[in-house]
Amino acid sequence: MAKSTTEFVPRRFLSCRHRQTILAALFGGTIPLQDSNQLTVDLPDGDQLYIYDDSAAVKSPAPPVLLVHGLGGSHQSSYMIRIANRLRRQSRNIFRMDMRGCGKGISIARKTAHAGASDDLAQTALWIQEFTGKPAIQIVAFSLSGNILLKLLAELGEYPELQITNAIAICPPIDLAYSSQKITDKYLGFYDHQFIRSLKKDLIQRRKYYPDCPWAELSPFPKTLFDFDNRFTAPLNGFADAADYYQQSSSKDRLSEITVPTTVLVANDDPVVPAEIFDDAQLSESTTLIRTEFGGHLGFLARQGKRWMDDQVIQWLS
Repeated sequence: MAKSTTEFVPRRFLSCRHRQTILAALFGGTIPLQDSNQLTVDLPDGDQLYIYDDSAAVKSPAPPVLLVHGLGGSHQSSYMIRIANRLRRQSRNIFRMDMRGCGKGISIARKTAHAGASDDLAQTALWIQEFTGKPAIQIVAFSLSGNILLKLLAELGEYPELQITNAIAICPPIDLAYSSQKITDKYLGFYDHQFIRSLKKDLIQRRKYYPDCPWAELSPFPKTLFDFDNRFTAPLNGFADAADYYQQSSSKDRLSEITVPTTVLVANDDPVVPAEIFDDAQLSESTTLIRTEFGGHLGFLARQGKRWMDDQVIQWLS
């Protein structure tokens, strides 16, 4: 296990955690990806999800890379597109995943993505291994999916054919109960509201395809992530309630079981995922935890207009 505090120098006037988080989300700096192929992955319970093949025409012999978005995101999230573009220029096999029920995948999945959906990620990675003919894969997961990835890494013994050579988790909420409470308590619930607004739009779309879903009508609509998870995410996906969902899905207690070379990046000023959840985390010898003083949540806007997070991901994948 290695723990280090890496010096990240924020862009001038952007040392504020909220500016880093909000401006990075509002101004994604993306260049549209051309010639992406939408592919369908069948899941064991009959649901499906979409992935997007952004691979270059001339492909590198390196393992394919799977990028996975965070809560409220999709394959079109700006960080997914930016990093996929850079990897394509390196002639890599790149796939962007829409987690179950996300993006255009609402119409092909009765259930939804959730923080413990490690089997969905495993099935997608196995599908890519077979599709590309490559014996192994690299995975980069952001925010909520970072927890999913870390949970999967601890469960790899259940998937003997899945070979992950390198894993990267960016700002993962490894303690879901604590993270959910903090996001409501701090900053007057601002980030709670932002996530709930996005989830409400998705639920309106979901009703069009699944009007018989007993949890599709939430009135009054939840005002916090905990309430949303308690009334929708947990019962829809087979958990007793939000507390049960968080307990079963959090990866924190299993981080010591990870054997794959893994890098975890967190910022001490993250307003969404409290960095203190890592203070007492028991990491494995194969895991490197990198903490920066600044960066916000998926921000890391650096001097000279650079996207420091993107640069680090590309370097770690090399």
